[in-house]
Amino acid sequence: MEKQEQRLCSLQEIPNIEGMLFVRITDITNRMLRTPLLVIGIILAIMMPTQHSFGSLRTVDFTIYPDGTTHVSQEATASPQEPETTVKVFGKSIDNFVAQDENGLLLSYEIGKDQATIQTFGATSISIDYDTFDLVSKKGKIWTFEIDSPVDYTITMPDDTVIVGMTNFPTLVETVDNKPHLLLPKGENQIDYFFGISGPAQSATTAIEKSRILIEQINNSGVKTPLASAKLTQATSSFDNKNFVDAEKLALDAQQIALQEQQAAKNATSNKNNDLPFNNNLIGTAAAIAGVGGVGAAVMLIIKRRSSGKKTAEPALEEEKVEYEEITQEMREDDKQLVSFLEQNGGQAFEKELRKKFLLPRTTMWRAVKRLERQGIIEIEKKDFQNLVKLKKKEEGQ
Repeated sequence: MEKQEQRLCSLQEIPNIEGMLFVRITDITNRMLRTPLLVIGIILAIMMPTQHSFGSLRTVDFTIYPDGTTHVSQEATASPQEPETTVKVFGKSIDNFVAQDENGLLLSYEIGKDQATIQTFGATSISIDYDTFDLVSKKGKIWTFEIDSPVDYTITMPDDTVIVGMTNFPTLVETVDNKPHLLLPKGENQIDYFFGISGPAQSATTAIEKSRILIEQINNSGVKTPLASAKLTQATSSFDNKNFVDAEKLALDAQQIALQEQQAAKNATSNKNNDLPFNNNLIGTAAAIAGVGGVGAAVMLIIKRRSSGKKTAEPALEEEKVEYEEITQEMREDDKQLVSFLEQNGGQAFEKELRKKFLLPRTTMWRAVKRLERQGIIEIEKKDFQNLVKLKKKEEGQ
């Protein structure tokens, strides 16, 4: 035993191949263990997806249109250290989506199931606007707005809305431009409502719509109706001032005058080769119009043309044609309001701003904008993937 221990001790002290081999094996083993761990760490760092923050929602505003479409405006915070921010969206079908940073710069985005991932590029605050059809449903005459919001929110509803049911009571109720404006607490909520008008207002609305349709039909046939159009404008103005009885009467008068102007045009066409019957028919028609609309000056004008002779009658009729052209171009009351808003807004506004201001569906607003464009009053310009509506300058419109 003693000799054997001495031999073992001498074996450790001898710097021979066996001792050298033992040291090398230990070093290689350490390297074999550490190197794969380092490589795995590098691979995981490369393969790890880019992190992005979830934007903290600050404000949400809902604007409900009469057709059930809802316009949503949201503001959320963003981390300037992260290249992307995810924001919750309301509704599955999203339309007209626009994302901007605090400086108004348009941001790229990708919409998922119930959220939008936005390329923020160092922004600290983002605002988004979009339309959705999923928040409002209808059963019979009752409309229902359902929402589950993580923050307090506001709702602007259509004109003449009557709320018949609500899950949570609002913290603030006010009327802005004849539209109910509600501030509600966060959480789930369901609002049942209907809207519309009845009584004298409904009768006036029906009369105005019938007059408008009749006048448009007569105008489309090539007959001008300046007096009826002017009367219809008065009816619309009375309706806007809540004078529903006067509005209905003026609208009915507009219908009668439009029919008389149509008949006058037919008489003029059938008797164009006979000066005397032509003038007599015009005088009789003008007298009838004067009795209804109080425009006796028209009779005096026609009599004067008759006495002046055939040569001077043609220039006089041409002058009358120009005057009628100016009157028929008189805008509808709702178009006037749209133009007035553009003037107050520096002469231009995005179409989505006009829809939000007047609470009109996209199709209705688009028809109004195209109608004013055909009249040469406004022009439409594509800007940042949106329709910019601009008033034409006088020299451009002429």
